[in-house]
Amino acid sequence: MDFTLNIRRRFLLGGALASLAWSSGALAQGFPARPITIVVPFVAGSPTDVAARAFAAEFSQTLNSPVIVDNKPGANQTIAGAYVARAAPDGYTLFFANLPAVVPPSILANLPYKGIRDFAPVSDIMTIGFVLVTAPGVPATTLQEFVALLKADPAKYSYGSSGISTPIHLMAEMFNKEIGVKTLHVPYKGGNQVQMDLISDRVTYAFLPTGSMDYVRAGKLKGLGLASAKRDPAYPELPTMDEAGLRNFRATVRFVLVAPRQTPPDVVGKLNTAANKVIASEAFYTRVKSVGGVEMSHPATPAQVGARIAEDEARWDAVVKKAEIQLE
Repeated sequence: MDFTLNIRRRFLLGGALASLAWSSGALAQGFPARPITIVVPFVAGSPTDVAARAFAAEFSQTLNSPVIVDNKPGANQTIAGAYVARAAPDGYTLFFANLPAVVPPSILANLPYKGIRDFAPVSDIMTIGFVLVTAPGVPATTLQEFVALLKADPAKYSYGSSGISTPIHLMAEMFNKEIGVKTLHVPYKGGNQVQMDLISDRVTYAFLPTGSMDYVRAGKLKGLGLASAKRDPAYPELPTMDEAGLRNFRATVRFVLVAPRQTPPDVVGKLNTAANKVIASEAFYTRVKSVGGVEMSHPATPAQVGARIAEDEARWDAVVKKAEIQLE
C-alpha cells in the first residue's frame, strides 16, 4: 500500500510540475498580451523619468505593445520598489531602478525586499555621470584649488544633497573621504533645491547631473569635474575628475530594469531580448542623451545584469561603511 501511495504522490507531483512548466511557457509564448507598466521612483521631469520615458517609447515599439510609465516617487525609491515587489510576477509590472539605492535600516526593515538584487534582473540600461559644482562665490576655479580650500578650513564649507542616503549624498561623502575632509551636510527635499541654494551661495558644493552645466555656462555655478570615465560631448569644456587631478573617482548612477522576483525566466528572457535591442539602438541614445553624461551599457543576459547589480550594491555599501555615513 505504501508503494502504491508513493507512486501516486510522485505522479501527482510530476503532473503539478509539468503543469507549472506549461503555464510558464504558455505565458511567455503569448507575452505581452496587454500593456506593460514601468514604475519610476522619481517625479516627472527628473533625469530618471526622462530616461524611463525615452526607454519606454523604444521598448514599446520593440515589443509591439503599449508601455506605460507610472511615477511613484518618495522614500528613496522604496515606494516604487515595494509596489513592484508586491506586484504579480508576470512581467507586466517593471521597476526602472537607480543604483545606488541605499536605504536606511528603519525603512528597510518594513520592505518586501532587501536590495535591487532581490528582484529578477531584466536589463542594465545605462549610467550617467555627475558633476562636482560649486557656488559662484567660491574662490576656486579648478578642482585642485577647491580641494586645497576645503583642506585648509573644512568647517567653513558645506555640501547639499537631495536627502540622507540619496546618490548625491553618498557621492559627496565619498569625495570628502577621498580627499580627507569633513564638511557640513545640508539635506534638501530634491536636487533642484540644492541647485538653487548653490546659485544663492547658501551651500558650497554638490554633485549634480550634467544639466547643471547650463548654469555653469551662464556664470551662475562653477563646474570643476565630471565624475565619469570620459567627457560629455555636450559639454566638451568640462574635464573629467581624472583629468582635473582626482584619479579613478567615479560618481555615477546606474539605471536598471527589474521585475518581481518570481517572474518566469521565459518572460524575463523576452523582456531582456527587447531591452537589449533598445539599448543598442541609435534611436534610444538620441532620445536619452539630453539627460547628460550618458554612457550606454552593453547588452547583457539577465544573469550578467544580476551580477552587475550585486557588484554595484556591494560597492556602495562599502562606501557607506568606509565613510561612516549615518543613514538615519
